[in-house]
Amino acid sequence: MSVNETVDLLEIIEKAKAEAMMQEKFKDIFAIHIEEIEFCLEQEHYIAALSLALTLPDICGKAEYPNLGNTQRYIQWYNQYMVQYQKGNSLYDSDMPYLSGEVVYNLRNSMLHSGNPNVDSGKIKDADNKVDRFELRLAKDFSGDTSCVAYGKNYDIVKREYTVNVYLLCYRLCETAKLYYQNNKEKFNFFNYSISIDDTELS
Repeated sequence: MSVNETVDLLEIIEKAKAEAMMQEKFKDIFAIHIEEIEFCLEQEHYIAALSLALTLPDICGKAEYPNLGNTQRYIQWYNQYMVQYQKGNSLYDSDMPYLSGEVVYNLRNSMLHSGNPNVDSGKIKDADNKVDRFELRLAKDFSGDTSCVAYGKNYDIVKREYTVNVYLLCYRLCETAKLYYQNNKEKFNFFNYSISIDDTELS
């Protein structure tokens, strides 16, 4: 075998190995979702990370409540598995807005359908979460969200505000979804896809 033939053979082997690795990688599309969110966070692409992270309750909700509509299963899954991190239990917290499933679903719709990283309070039914000002905080840290209200005469609430730490929300969504997926893989039998890379069909 000539030197050129040896080089060609090695290139073919290396290409086959690379294709096999890509095939193995894309066998688990849910893991790819998580990995790409984490990559975006590491690279400080926070809006991209948030846009993808907000689809995790869609996916997990479909697994948990396959017979419910999109809205209901999204909100129910989030409230069951995520809201524990968002809502305080003290008497002081009772007046405070928080990231409920309804609010996060509202944010998801605004971002994915109109590219607007905000919530539409007019579409939020829970009066405690009808915020007058909603803000995203972009920073690579785990500082908590900020929730506040302003009181008027007779202690009536006249203003509600909420600031979301995007890094923290994405991290919690990823960790919660990963744990749910690990414990309920048999429910994710709806994945049906084909991905092509370098003319190699993966499915």
